[in-house]
Amino acid sequence: MLESTPSEQHRTAGGAMGTVDIVFFVLAGVSPMGVVVALLTLSIARGNGAGVPGTYLVAAAVLALFSAGYVRVSRRIVSAGGFYAFAQQGLGRRVGGATAYVALISYNAAAVGVFGAVAYFGSQVVTALVGTSVSWQVCAVVAFVAVAALSYFEVTVSAKVLGVALAAEVLILLAFDAVILVRNGFHGFSPRVFEPTVVMGGGFGVSLMLAFGSFVGFEATALYGEEARDPRRCVPRATYISLGIITGFYLITTWAAISAYGFDGAQAAARADTENFIFAASSGYVGEGFTEVMEILVVTSLFAAFLAFHSNTARYHVALARDGLLPRSLARIHRRYGSPVTASAWQLGLVAVVTTAFTATGHDPYLSMGISLYGLGVLGIVLLQGVAAASIVGYFSRHRQHESIWGSIVAPAAGGMGLFGGLVLMILNYSTLTGSDLAWINSLPWALPVAAVIGAIAAGRRTAPRPVAEAALPCTSASADDVDSTITADTRSPRPAPAPVEDQ
Repeated sequence: MLESTPSEQHRTAGGAMGTVDIVFFVLAGVSPMGVVVALLTLSIARGNGAGVPGTYLVAAAVLALFSAGYVRVSRRIVSAGGFYAFAQQGLGRRVGGATAYVALISYNAAAVGVFGAVAYFGSQVVTALVGTSVSWQVCAVVAFVAVAALSYFEVTVSAKVLGVALAAEVLILLAFDAVILVRNGFHGFSPRVFEPTVVMGGGFGVSLMLAFGSFVGFEATALYGEEARDPRRCVPRATYISLGIITGFYLITTWAAISAYGFDGAQAAARADTENFIFAASSGYVGEGFTEVMEILVVTSLFAAFLAFHSNTARYHVALARDGLLPRSLARIHRRYGSPVTASAWQLGLVAVVTTAFTATGHDPYLSMGISLYGLGVLGIVLLQGVAAASIVGYFSRHRQHESIWGSIVAPAAGGMGLFGGLVLMILNYSTLTGSDLAWINSLPWALPVAAVIGAIAAGRRTAPRPVAEAALPCTSASADDVDSTITADTRSPRPAPAPVEDQ
């Protein structure tokens, strides 16, 4: 069996990340504090109220089914291309090309959306702390420069920064949960939140949409397969650990927030003051000083999410550049740090251009740009998850050696049906997700099918596409026998001349 690998110039930092590093990146990208303050509260207010904890269990069950196949295929296809690589191997190069361009739109939109939230909330918090008005533009520049610096160095540097930020926000939210438990006792955590009539009641579609949005980012484990010490073990472990932690964390915190206001009063309180729902509960149960710390951690949480989304997006750029769907120059990797410096610079440039364009036309960096673009990113990523589920079924229907039919076919198929069902609900409720009544903002989802068509055409025009395996690193522990021959044996086209190396 022939095994082809990328040139040294196009390698990311192979072997640099362990399971814990990957989990930090994923959990930081999920942004627990940001989700709790924004999506969780909105879900209680506009969704099924006290049934939100049960809704998180429904979303987690769907994603767990999807993950059963996702972790299996990630052992065979190790690539920074993630969904694109899976779609190309499972459903063909045209579907792969469509998926690639949808991923470009989705991850870049999510990154820009989170950047807008960082700038907005950073301005609010810093202004309150220093007593002098600090513009969002200043906070935006600080966040931009910090992410540019962190993304330049080895990926483990970013992982350590994300780990510190993540630990702080998780600890303070767990303290919030614990104080409510002590004050109200177990009887305050009503089991009625899991009753089917409560979970499936009015507003279930909105809450399920926001629940899927809360999990966006957990699937990024596969993007770091090339940089993992042992991708066949690290990626599956990181996926299951991340999903388990996210589910438990959101379930307990939502349940605690509902307990703080009472089963029957939580939704009315969330509707009355959505923005301060969590902060008001914190001040009432723990104190104003605790709430001020929580407000600061909202900003660090969003910054960590921006760094994680930027890192994920840059790796997509590298994978697509290697395969000819983006300019080859984007595949350049720093010789010393193994970081995707050119792709990172391109992505940050896009952030700057889009932010400037939105704000130059008078739009708010968060309420308009942030929410609308993050909403588009969430919609696209859930679509990518559904396509990935179909790709996994397609791949294992042809290459199911040594895999159970449950884990490789049945579970991902069931998960895919759940994801596409959630996607329909998200489209129907997109205006609720964006919070805007502007027609052009609520028409942004049309960018996804347009991108898919362009991607499919671009992939179809490549007469001799480079195999996805050339994007994988030789430094992984997967042996030739562990990788399917359909991935590694295709050497029909000569390798293009390597792109120059950034060796600053």
